[in-house]
Amino acid sequence: MDRSNQLDPAAAGRAARAGFSAAYMSDSKWRKAFRAIAEAGLGVREMLVKFIDVDEPRRMRFPPSLACPLPYMDTIEFGPTELRSIEWLEVGANIEPLLAPLGKFPIERFDRGSRLVGYGN
Repeated sequence: MDRSNQLDPAAAGRAARAGFSAAYMSDSKWRKAFRAIAEAGLGVREMLVKFIDVDEPRRMRFPPSLACPLPYMDTIEFGPTELRSIEWLEVGANIEPLLAPLGKFPIERFDRGSRLVGYGN
């Protein structure tokens, strides 16, 4: 699916509410997590992102640009994309100790790294 034409945060919010019973991440929390991971020097160069409106996760470069309005990240692969459209993302590093001092983040650990979860049921 071409995400470049989907620049409506309200539509992304409606889709999330229709598909999930709980939202764990706000636009501000996503931005805080992206900044912290990028600045930590963990060597993270890519992320696997599952969007709420796309069946298959997508590999993307990390970090995305946050030099855009609050509800968006700018990606090389898809252009501006709503932060609230992220169902989850995975990075190849343990980000739990990094994000724990910054607040409550829904992180799942696995062998290859960490999954940061945006929505659940």
